Amino acid sequence: MSPLLAIAAIVLALATAFIAAMAGVGGGFLYVPILTLIFGLAPAEAVGTSLVVIIFTTLAASVSYLRQGRIFFRSTLCLIVPGMTGAMIGAYATVFVPGTLLSVLFSLIVGFLSLKLLFPSFPLVWPVTAGPSCDEVCNDSFSLRVRHRIYYLHYLVWGLMSGLASGLVGIGGGVINVPALVTAGMPVHFATATSTLVVLFTSMTGGGIHAILGHVETTYVVLFSAGALIGGYTGAYFAPRAPERILRKAIGLLFAGIAVAMGVGSLL
Repeated sequence: MSPLLAIAAIVLALATAFIAAMAGVGGGFLYVPILTLIFGLAPAEAVGTSLVVIIFTTLAASVSYLRQGRIFFRSTLCLIVPGMTGAMIGAYATVFVPGTLLSVLFSLIVGFLSLKLLFPSFPLVWPVTAGPSCDEVCNDSFSLRVRHRIYYLHYLVWGLMSGLASGLVGIGGGVINVPALVTAGMPVHFATATSTLVVLFTSMTGGGIHAILGHVETTYVVLFSAGALIGGYTGAYFAPRAPERILRKAIGLLFAGIAVAMGVGSLL
């Protein structure tokens, strides 16, 4: 790889991680198309490499969010268990799914997410409030005290779905976690922080399986992770200060463009 391409990889990863940390997602919605459309990796390799890079993105962001005190730990655990299970299943499934279909699935998932961000009433995730539940309280470093109701079945269903999406198409899972948490009544900035820690664990699971399957390109992991560590931490720092409505619309438009680009690219 030429020095110019290496620098481009680091810069692109930094920008992606910054955006991802502000949105509470792993960044796979950008890593996967960058790795396939710009650097020419096969879809399965892009998915595996993306998940390993997401580990570093979310690790840096999680440290920042932990310092802010905005993570609901019981909610995190309720999403991690089904999420890791789903990530394992999704990662192994890539062995049997053609590369073109992986790209199409990626485009569909990101496309539906863009609709949810641009039109909040779009039913991407709906509440599952049956069964047992409990209250959880979070006190952050900004002197806010927030109470949230945990619906165990809701977290089981959507944690499993986010894990499956993570392992299968390399998006980390935050694109489902954040709407699921917000739908359950968690304030968006707390949902972003909580989702980030969940994605760290699901990405470790999915990325580990993909590494075993030989789907991880080490060179790109090193370069992208260098930028991701910086971008992830700074994005998490600025996230609580960003206007929620503007942030949601901007990311929604970005997702729509990515979905179209990946969809067209997979069919050509």
